[in-house]
Amino acid sequence: MRISNDELGKQAYKRVKQMIVSKKLVPGQKIVQEQLAAQLGISRTPLRDALQMLEAESLVESIPRRGVVVRKFSNEEILEIYDCRIALEGAAIRLFVKEASDAAVGSLRELIMPFKVDRPINENAYQKADSKFHDTIIKNCGNRFLYNLFQKGNLLTCIDSIGLVRAPEETLQEHMAIIEAIERRDVSAAVEGIQEHLEKSKRLILKNVKDGN
Repeated sequence: MRISNDELGKQAYKRVKQMIVSKKLVPGQKIVQEQLAAQLGISRTPLRDALQMLEAESLVESIPRRGVVVRKFSNEEILEIYDCRIALEGAAIRLFVKEASDAAVGSLRELIMPFKVDRPINENAYQKADSKFHDTIIKNCGNRFLYNLFQKGNLLTCIDSIGLVRAPEETLQEHMAIIEAIERRDVSAAVEGIQEHLEKSKRLILKNVKDGN
């Protein structure tokens, strides 16, 4: 059965998005559409559709006389993303602690525990686990509108495309403390833990801005 251009565009969108998150396409890189279309085995029409979807999500941008490039976020933009995350993830974890099943809570520990014993920590694997950790909390908070806000704002994907702000060795214990607060069903400790976890990364970015890095 022949696949429509619309379906090919959706498939291309997912594949190119993953290439951005995995750094196969890096921030600031020009997307040569002929080459990328050939690599994906599609024509330029569905690729253009995919790029339009990615541009709407702020992952690529069209620059006059240069073409489409992978979006490179400024430190100021990253700070704004963190402000949104601090507010929304605080609300999400508050609901998650109250509503999440024991299986969902247990999955958080399963994501993070391997990194307590494996040394040195594989940063790529840790970043994927970190992203899944936050997504699990938001997805299982019991509020579909809140989850949709994250999805439409593309907050976690933007953060994934930026990469880790702090070393895994530093954030690992923060993740464990959040998990322990959730397991105790301690709402205040869980909210405080995740917001401070995000605030520390934000403060580091802010320091870099002030230092001119």
